[in-house]
Amino acid sequence: LKLLTTHLLKRNLIWAFYKFSNMKKIFYFLFTLVIFSCSSDDTVIDEPIQTPTFQVDLLLKRWEFNKITFNGTTFDYMHQPNCLKDEFTFANQQGQIRQYNELVFTNSNCSTNSIYLDWRIINDTIIFYFGSVLVTKFKVISLTDTKLVYSFYRDVDRDSIPDLIIMEAIPYQ
Repeated sequence: LKLLTTHLLKRNLIWAFYKFSNMKKIFYFLFTLVIFSCSSDDTVIDEPIQTPTFQVDLLLKRWEFNKITFNGTTFDYMHQPNCLKDEFTFANQQGQIRQYNELVFTNSNCSTNSIYLDWRIINDTIIFYFGSVLVTKFKVISLTDTKLVYSFYRDVDRDSIPDLIIMEAIPYQ
């Protein structure tokens, strides 16, 4: 019995040393991996503005909705009478890094709905996020100092088919 107990004790000690030795190897491997992966020459993979097809600086201002095109028909945008104009702003400055703000008056009492989102650009598309959650995308059709035209898809007529909406905005006056 003493021989069996000694044998089991030795086996357990050898196993414990083996496990400790392997744990040390794993620890040193992970430590080395962290050191090399945190080098200072990392390149940013997720650039917030990637190859824009328009002049981003022209976008950065306060805009008012002007016209809307739905099913090929263009309408003047209907602002609430006796209220300020519905508006949106693209900002990119200290304290407002890639921030989109939209203010819409919902009734004749001038009650408002507002939204604050982050934006990113890839080619001709502005992508809006609430934190890390994708909210919507706008495709920029044209952008000048005096007009922004963009499109997006929404199921406006509730037939389960997304409709193409084209919006025109002008600088807020």
